[in-house]
Amino acid sequence: MNYASYPTIAHASRGGSFFMTLAAIAASLLSFYSLLIWLRIVISWVRIAENPLTHWLGRIVDPYLELFRPIKALRRERFDLTPLLALALLSVLQSMLRLYGTYGRLTVGMVLALVLETLWSYLVSPFFWLLLILLGVRLYFCYRPSVQTITYIAMLDALIGGFLNWVQRILYPGRAINDRRLVTTALIFTLILYLTSSALIKALVTLASRLGF
Repeated sequence: MNYASYPTIAHASRGGSFFMTLAAIAASLLSFYSLLIWLRIVISWVRIAENPLTHWLGRIVDPYLELFRPIKALRRERFDLTPLLALALLSVLQSMLRLYGTYGRLTVGMVLALVLETLWSYLVSPFFWLLLILLGVRLYFCYRPSVQTITYIAMLDALIGGFLNWVQRILYPGRAINDRRLVTTALIFTLILYLTSSALIKALVTLASRLGF
């Protein structure tokens, strides 16, 4: 979190040093806990065999991660984004504690800015990048068609086929276009949408951080 985004609190009261110190310690503990979650995620990706380290790591972080498992909107057959939401929540709490530990106060605007920035960093931006990568690979296969790539194209279409259909309905309503043009258009459209959303989020974060309440 960039604390320079909060210029209005640079001269806030320094009272309550005990609670400020307590908040700073809690923020550090949450930062360490987030690191353990990332370690758990990496271990699950590389499928390291069960050992005392992975066992105790699971006992520490899995109960928290399980709280987010029921959110089906973030879970797909090959992807589970619920850990990112879990990390995003920890990031918001950690940043709130760190801000209070530094300045001795919090405002509604500061909290709103934290939520917006964290949701963008942990959920929205990664989603855009994942979509851009998948579309880029899909476009590559459009230029390199072969018997082997048909399987990969089918796998990609299972993930982004709905988005491609949506782009066609929005930009080419009632028209038939070739596969290569559709994927290229979807890639450019996604990039423009990403840049526009990024600029909008930055403007909203700056505006929220300057609220005086």
